[in-house]
Amino acid sequence: MTFFIKSPLLLAIALLLALDGWLAPATSLADDRPNFVIIIGDDISWNDYGAYGHPHIQTPHVDQLAKNGIRFDLAFLTTSSCSPSRCSIMTGRYPHSTGAGELHQPLPINQIVFPQLLKSAGYYTAASGKWHLGTAPRKHFDAITNGSPSGCEQWVNTLKNRTPNKPFFMWFASYDAHRSWSPNAIEKQHEPSDIVVPPYLPDTDLTRSDLGQYYDEVSRMDEYVGKVVAELTRQRELDNTFILVMADNGRPFPRCKTTLYDSGIRTPFIVHWPSKIKTKLVNKNLVSSVDIAPTILELAGINNSANPQDTFQGKSFVPLLDATGQSTREYVFAEHNWHDYAAHERSVRDKRYLYIRNSFPEFPATPPADAVRSLTYNAMQQLESQGRLTPQQRQCFVVPRTAEELYDLEQDPYSLNNIIADPTTAAIKSRLSGELDKWITRTDDEIPTPLTPDQFHRRFGTKLKNTVVLRDKSELPPIAPITRKIPPAGIQVDTGVIAKFKSRLAALNIAMQLPQIPRTVIQDVRSNVASKSVNLSADIQTLIESVELAVEFTEFYSQGQIAVAEAVLTEAERRVKLLASGKQDWHQAHGLVVRGYYSSIDGSAQPYGLEIPADLNLTKSVPLYVWLHGRGDKTTDMHFIHQRMTRAGRIAPSNAIVLHPFGRHCMGFKSAGEIDVLECIENVKQHYNIDTQRIVLMGFSMGGAGAWHVGAHYADHWVAVSPGAGFAETKEYIKLKPENYPSPYVQTLWGTYDIPLYVRNLFNVPVVAYSGEIDKQIQAAQVMERAFIAEGQTLTHIIGPKMGHRYAPESLADIMQRMEHAATTGQVDVPSEIHLQTRTLRYNRMHWVQALQLTQHWLDSRIDGKIRDNGVVDIQTTNITCFQIEKKIFGPLGPLRSVIIDGNSISLPEKQSRATVVFTRVEKNWKLGDHRAAGISKGPQLQGPIDDAFLDPFLVVLPSGVSKNPQVERWIKFESQHFLDRWRSLYRGTPRIKLDKFVTKEDQQNYNLILWGDFQTNSVLKQLLSNSFTKTGVIQWDTKQLHINNKDYDVRTHVPILITPNPTAPEKYIVINSGPTHREGHDRTNSLQNPKLPDWAVIDITTAPNDVVPGKIVDAGFFDEYWKYK
Repeated sequence: MTFFIKSPLLLAIALLLALDGWLAPATSLADDRPNFVIIIGDDISWNDYGAYGHPHIQTPHVDQLAKNGIRFDLAFLTTSSCSPSRCSIMTGRYPHSTGAGELHQPLPINQIVFPQLLKSAGYYTAASGKWHLGTAPRKHFDAITNGSPSGCEQWVNTLKNRTPNKPFFMWFASYDAHRSWSPNAIEKQHEPSDIVVPPYLPDTDLTRSDLGQYYDEVSRMDEYVGKVVAELTRQRELDNTFILVMADNGRPFPRCKTTLYDSGIRTPFIVHWPSKIKTKLVNKNLVSSVDIAPTILELAGINNSANPQDTFQGKSFVPLLDATGQSTREYVFAEHNWHDYAAHERSVRDKRYLYIRNSFPEFPATPPADAVRSLTYNAMQQLESQGRLTPQQRQCFVVPRTAEELYDLEQDPYSLNNIIADPTTAAIKSRLSGELDKWITRTDDEIPTPLTPDQFHRRFGTKLKNTVVLRDKSELPPIAPITRKIPPAGIQVDTGVIAKFKSRLAALNIAMQLPQIPRTVIQDVRSNVASKSVNLSADIQTLIESVELAVEFTEFYSQGQIAVAEAVLTEAERRVKLLASGKQDWHQAHGLVVRGYYSSIDGSAQPYGLEIPADLNLTKSVPLYVWLHGRGDKTTDMHFIHQRMTRAGRIAPSNAIVLHPFGRHCMGFKSAGEIDVLECIENVKQHYNIDTQRIVLMGFSMGGAGAWHVGAHYADHWVAVSPGAGFAETKEYIKLKPENYPSPYVQTLWGTYDIPLYVRNLFNVPVVAYSGEIDKQIQAAQVMERAFIAEGQTLTHIIGPKMGHRYAPESLADIMQRMEHAATTGQVDVPSEIHLQTRTLRYNRMHWVQALQLTQHWLDSRIDGKIRDNGVVDIQTTNITCFQIEKKIFGPLGPLRSVIIDGNSISLPEKQSRATVVFTRVEKNWKLGDHRAAGISKGPQLQGPIDDAFLDPFLVVLPSGVSKNPQVERWIKFESQHFLDRWRSLYRGTPRIKLDKFVTKEDQQNYNLILWGDFQTNSVLKQLLSNSFTKTGVIQWDTKQLHINNKDYDVRTHVPILITPNPTAPEKYIVINSGPTHREGHDRTNSLQNPKLPDWAVIDITTAPNDVVPGKIVDAGFFDEYWKYK
């Protein structure tokens, strides 16, 4: 039986090459050449047609074609991904050989597509529906139409509009049944009872609903197949038209699309050609989609042997079209490359066995992103987090996978039982693996380096955020970069080692997106109930991020430290493997334990270490000792973690847990570092039974400085405080002479962290200072001794005889005895006497009092309170306008009957005697209640200065526009990038970032907004400038003027820096054009890492930014208590 025409004229034409070496167009060929119609479904599995045995799906028209033609039962695609599969069909080449092997890659212009040869041979060529091939092949089609929503709407019209009297090729590509589903796709929709749920999916209502909508779209495409057949019949072309019905990949469900199982690459393959093919044939020989191109060209009588290249990698299946069904191939090969997620897998299959090679078994088999967002996957993730999926159903979540897979499809048609480890299958595995190796060599298949990374989240299916690239478009000479001081750059590490680290990090980050990682059910030793679900992912994420930072900033300071990264990564991989299987072994472990938590400030994972005595009973409430580490410029996250994994600390109290906060590395536990200490403690309290009235704070060197200021600012948190060495203030510590003092506002801002100004807070807690006798840092304790004496108290100061900058063993033993005594005694629930001293409402509370408003910020402000008998509280204040007494003061002490404030007695009504009460000073008199003036005023956590915005959750809002003022454009892009780089390198995190046009109302409610840009470039800032800021007089900034504090500045050369409440969310800040204001030049000593700018400043940007200032500061100041210029 002959299927192609041996025409002398055709053969002659085949020898006439066009400029590209192919057939010249023909004007007259034999009239009996066949027509070709390929109907390709989108995301439809092979057995989702009635012709292939589905009992309920409605596909009568395709079923009829199968009945009147050939149904191929073992037809396979070369990949299970939309565009690579289509490009492979068009070129007759495997995806990696087309130049379009990954999703959305267009075919290169030099790739030959078989419709190109058909057109050159005189065929009319047309495409209708989904394209997905790129621009280059379009010229090889006489007509291209689309259609919506199914993609099939123009199929019939395309047939009607073809050029008559020419053989034709039609590429009819449906959007059905690609997600998202169309509502009411067909009139008679499938019922839940019609659904056949495969065993690798959970049988839930969500799954059945999802599959039902998929069935509907398969049926809708079938209706259009019927219309095409009817139109061909009407045109009397059906008999001589070769119709092929197939799909581009498997159904868009987990373990189907993008996999190399039969559910992903086995395709419906029905050929209907009434004049040449007998009816009711079933062929069980192997066919590959790469075979379509050579088959069609052979049937069209086109001989491409003159082509100097080996164009087509498939084999014609013409011999399979008659009843004898002569076999044309022994194996089919397939591949999976990037499709939403990083991947590289290869497979070979014969009629019985499937062999798969996973090049990166550390990547889970995540379905495509649209399937991740599906009802089915949502159900699967919920069930997986509950441990309720069967082993076959949870394969999408397994990490690591096996590097090789082998399945006996006769015994295991769903590929559920991997028999690769079965010794009886060794010969089969060897044979198939060898064939795959030959194919890889034959087709020049190489693993790309690097792989295309994930572009979607593997748990949510959402688009991953791309790094925002800030480009200076000023066309001015660039500003000189500022050299980083800490952490210092390390040695160069072999690029191969770094590449391996990056590969492992990529795999870990992917694994962290598995649904079972974030929440794990653990045994809660405090209640002996095995149902506590906790988030343990930070315990792994912090390990990952530590190595990422070390790689990014070359934080390897010797070749031996490569092993440090190895150890940290290995521990991260071990923990991931445990959590991926629903297990963990560190949550209630004893000994040295490294853990992590997510910072509220920037969402980064921050590490901490624990020391838990082997014999400590974790079911009982225990004390917590917080130890703040010393300065180590090179002891970045990764090295800190490794130390906490391998080395015990200085102190070992009995019957207590020791906590080692990281505190953002080298910040002196200030700013974000101090918040991290507090959040660290809260995280430990979530996981362990900590007695909150027995928390001790200690530290040495930089940690001693941290203990001074964290101890003083949050004195009511601690049962005892012991600073060792360290600094306690700025100017004396750095020996600054008056003639070298900085601007007055900088001196004022020393009041943030100069602890002698907060000394009365330390009267609320036992304090034991330590210094070595010959340590120059004894200066800190001596300064504090004077501060204590000035307030009528004496500081306990233990001095190590003849010791330098270290503990004398006997001194440390003495200190520990004192700390343990305090911890044994514990804090009093409600101290009868309290002392609050502050200069800012950032530090506004002490036990049962809170300052709510100051008369003037940055002046000495005090509340001293004493509980007397019979429900009377005596309060003395300095520079306080409004304060509150909290209701926790009541209880055993009985109701509060009266408060004596600065000598004035105020009686409380009965209804307020057990409630939190507020008092306000109106002129010279105190009144019960909140009588602060209306409007926005400075209050707790809303008082400035600029740096204060970075102690709470913040969002960086970058400009999407370009400033028309070149110097402004250059400065904004430089300073914003400098801030982002500095936050990552110094603050050890990555800020939340959005472009201005993507900021939502929720963002404004949830975050302090850090706005970069000007009145032209940042739409959020522009809106504020045109409305709220102008009305309130905070700033006027437009093309004509920059008006601040009743002064005008040249808008071309000046920019404002300021902090102010957000008018649309008054409990949050707006910051304009600034990050934290201390810079690289201040990193030489932690004592200088203080705020350097007040609430507002004007910068002359004709002076370039440097390591001390962002430009020339021409004016700066503080707002008053109502956010007005003074």
